[in-house]
Amino acid sequence: MANSLYPSLDLPSAPVSALKRGTCVQTRYFYADSLPGAKATVVRHWESKGHHWVRLNYGKNLGGQSILKTMPLDALALVTENSMESN
Repeated sequence: MANSLYPSLDLPSAPVSALKRGTCVQTRYFYADSLPGAKATVVRHWESKGHHWVRLNYGKNLGGQSILKTMPLDALALVTENSMESN
């Protein structure tokens, strides 16, 4: 999943045990039009056919609608204190 235009973050994948509604995560690599490092909040998560999926809220658009996306768990990392300082 190498993309020279949007380099991946060198962070471990978020553990399933840490996923709860409201947990802050960030995108590890370019997926579903979300840049690496984009912050989001977990809405829900589930397992389907051996893969973990996460529904995320990336905030609101200019019209006030929530920006919701579904991603595989390996595309996400937990937000750390260092990554919070960079924004």
